[in-house]
Amino acid sequence: MSEAYCNKSGNAVLVKDDIGKAKPSIYDLPSEGFTYGRSEPADAEGAREVTMFWASHVPRPKPGPDCQDFRKLNRTAAKCGVRNARDLAEFRKHTDIKLVPPGPMGVLPKVIPSDVIPSFAYGSKSRPSTPITHVIGNQYATESEEALAVHYRDLEEYQAKHEKRIVKLTKMSKDRIHDARIRMKEWRNPPAPKEPFKLTKFKKVTSKLKLPGLSQSASAPSLQRLPAEPEPQVSQEAVPQPEAQEVPEE
Repeated sequence: MSEAYCNKSGNAVLVKDDIGKAKPSIYDLPSEGFTYGRSEPADAEGAREVTMFWASHVPRPKPGPDCQDFRKLNRTAAKCGVRNARDLAEFRKHTDIKLVPPGPMGVLPKVIPSDVIPSFAYGSKSRPSTPITHVIGNQYATESEEALAVHYRDLEEYQAKHEKRIVKLTKMSKDRIHDARIRMKEWRNPPAPKEPFKLTKFKKVTSKLKLPGLSQSASAPSLQRLPAEPEPQVSQEAVPQPEAQEVPEE
C-alpha cells in the first residue's frame, strides 16, 4: 500500500508519521490556527489595581434591636412541639422575638471610642505606599551614593587637618633603618680596640728586637769582626736610618 493511501485510510495503525514530527490525527479537526477552550473576559481588576489600591477594613455592624434572639426563639419552638427544621422555619415566619441587649452588671463599663464613633479603628497607622516611580528610576540609590560621597569627602578633609599620615614600612626598609642606626652608633661611640688573637704560651714572651750597634741575638751566627774599613765620605744629605728588624723565635 502506498503512503498516500495509508494516510487517507483513517486507520491509526496504518498512518505513518514523518521523522521528527508527531503522527497525524485520523479525526476531522479544525485548522492549525484554531484555539481550543473557552475565552474568559478580561478581569476588570488587574495587577495595577491590586498593588496600587488598598482596601480598608470595614468592621461588621454590631447587633441592634432589630435582630432576633435565636436562643429564645429555639427554646420557644421546643416548648411548642417543633421537632424538625421544616417546622422550625415555619415557626420563625410567624414568631418574632427581638434581641434584648443585656444590661450592665456591677460597675458600668468605660466608654471606648468605637462606642461613640462606629468607624473608629484601633492600632498604629500603616506607612504610606512606596512610590514605585522613585524605585524604578533608581532615585534612592542615587541619593545614597551622593550622601556617601559627601561623607567620604568630609572624612578625608578631617583626616588631612587633624591626623598624621602614617607610612607603613616594609621588612626590608625596617632592616635597613636598623643597620644604619647601629653603624651611626658605632661611629659616634667607637668600641675599644680588640686584642689580636695570640696563643697562651706566646702571651708572656717578651720582644727580642736587637738594633745595630747592640749586642747580637743568641740565635744569630757568630761572625768574626772584620777589620775596620775607611769610612766613606758622607754627603750633607740625610742618611736614612736603618729599620728595626724582629728576629723570629725558634
